[in-house]
Amino acid sequence: MYNPNEKNIDLVRDYFPSYHTARFQDQPEPNIAVQDHFLQVTKQHANELTTKYGIKVHNLRYGGSDDRQLVDVFYKDEASKPSPLFVYVHGGYWQMLDKSHSCSIVAPLVRRGYRVAVMDYNNCPQVTLAQLVEQFTDFLIWIFDYAEQTQTTELSFAAHSAGGHLLAQLLHIPALISEERRQKVRFLFFICGVYDLRELWQLEPVNPNNIFGLSAESAEQLSPMLWPWQADSSSWSGVQSHVISAEYESVTFIEQSRAFAKKLQDGGFNVTFKLFDKYDHFDIIEETVIDNSPITSYLLERLQATPKAPNFKNKIRNSVR
Repeated sequence: MYNPNEKNIDLVRDYFPSYHTARFQDQPEPNIAVQDHFLQVTKQHANELTTKYGIKVHNLRYGGSDDRQLVDVFYKDEASKPSPLFVYVHGGYWQMLDKSHSCSIVAPLVRRGYRVAVMDYNNCPQVTLAQLVEQFTDFLIWIFDYAEQTQTTELSFAAHSAGGHLLAQLLHIPALISEERRQKVRFLFFICGVYDLRELWQLEPVNPNNIFGLSAESAEQLSPMLWPWQADSSSWSGVQSHVISAEYESVTFIEQSRAFAKKLQDGGFNVTFKLFDKYDHFDIIEETVIDNSPITSYLLERLQATPKAPNFKNKIRNSVR
């Protein structure tokens, strides 16, 4: 957690989630093994969608012309049939991964009648982080246009790691999205996100040669933890946000999620903080492919719950699986 006076913490280790896994401890470098495993199994999950499960996909472009402003929409039968839409935003510290590592959650949701949109985006240093946030805002406008054109019944969003930072932009730009469109949004899931950039942008292993294009001032401006949320909450009164962290994360990552949830709650949002035990930064996504895994069960139970009227007495509920 950001503390300008802290001198005794290994910030590089704290900001690299792979160092905190409890898995692969029999390997010479568990931090490398856990990342390699994530790349392998998530790529396999993506390949199996069409080859094993026969799920259909539309490859679409939401911006640009010859870059990664792309989105894959997965569906079971008729793509034009009105259905709920679930949008997933991958992580990768804004500099790695792509939509081919982002499809673990697709099959369980498609089997239940959802269309699932898995977005990609330009990585740094192809763009600066500020430019990426602008492009992500363009994507949000595009996805609401798409939802309207396809008669989407409701929208939910999930984002992992650096994707959680990007997804925070949705709650911060209500003026760009009409009230009618906002009413379609039911759930936001922020999974193991990073919301404060004041420390990490200065760490060379995290931000080599400042590929994010940040300064001390812009790092503050792009930190959701520092945004004035009170002005935005009334526009999203019907949305339930779930800020999720994992047991085998660094204290910094866990406390950023906890503090971000508190920040939203203090701003008047309907938000729950959830700490999952036994998971690390990576298998909390890998296991979304399993219908009855704890993380998938948690997501599905909320998505399939009967919609409730907005609750203005918001509380953060701490729970452990």
